[in-house]
Amino acid sequence: MSNSVAQPAPVPALVSNHLFSATVHLGKFLGPIPLLGGGQRLVEPITGGTIAGPAFNATIEGGLAAPILVDDLAGNGTKALLAYIWAYGTASDGSAFFIEESGVGTPGIQNTRLHIQVGGQYRDLQTQYVLARPSVLNEERTLAEVECFGVPLSSR
Repeated sequence: MSNSVAQPAPVPALVSNHLFSATVHLGKFLGPIPLLGGGQRLVEPITGGTIAGPAFNATIEGGLAAPILVDDLAGNGTKALLAYIWAYGTASDGSAFFIEESGVGTPGIQNTRLHIQVGGQYRDLQTQYVLARPSVLNEERTLAEVECFGVPLSSR
């Protein structure tokens, strides 16, 4: 009788791929809205934009950015931003899409996850874990950029 223990199969390394870059146009800031539990809801309409890259090309027709700015709880002068963003539009193949984005960061830059709902030739985006880094590009807060990277879901 052998005392050998079966070794688990090696776990493949996670590899991310650049999927696309989005340029987002923001409308007039509506807010802030003070929250009872602390912090403020910031509301900015998304008025349009473009998505371009090797995995997705589309036109953003509208949406909403409604993050929550959390008061400085650590006492170091920085504030946290809980990002909540929704966008919709038409992909280059004519199919509709809807993106739901959430994450955390500072008022200038966040790390987020996207849930992409789209059909047509882009339907495989629904099988990706999409990480993103949105950032505001100007002081007027009228333009933002989102770099998006995908990690395929495991086949195991």
